Amino acid sequence: MPSRTGVLDPEPYRDEISKAETKLNDLAKWLADQGLGVSVKVRVARNIAEGIVEETDRDGYLIVFLMKRKLTKGWKRFFARSVSERVVRSADCLVMTAPLQHPSRHGPESSKH
Repeated sequence: MPSRTGVLDPEPYRDEISKAETKLNDLAKWLADQGLGVSVKVRVARNIAEGIVEETDRDGYLIVFLMKRKLTKGWKRFFARSVSERVVRSADCLVMTAPLQHPSRHGPESSKH
């Protein structure tokens, strides 16, 4: 996926980057406690999918784990291309995706669980 834009300066996003690193470091600690080798990297990119693919290519990743914010249903899934779909199609490593929230927690039925 060749870049069509210049480098994006991360300085204006320093607070958001710090918050993301804090959240991800908590998850990374838990994964490391499970015996996995984990590295947390937060980058700024003009195109999210392109940034992820460039990072995986540059550092030779074996696997990337992406959290999906929402599940696409119905006809929309045939026309909308998600970030995770673009990464799955373009990355040269294994890409795993999972929903950010369990599907049963959506909607009025969530209070029954």
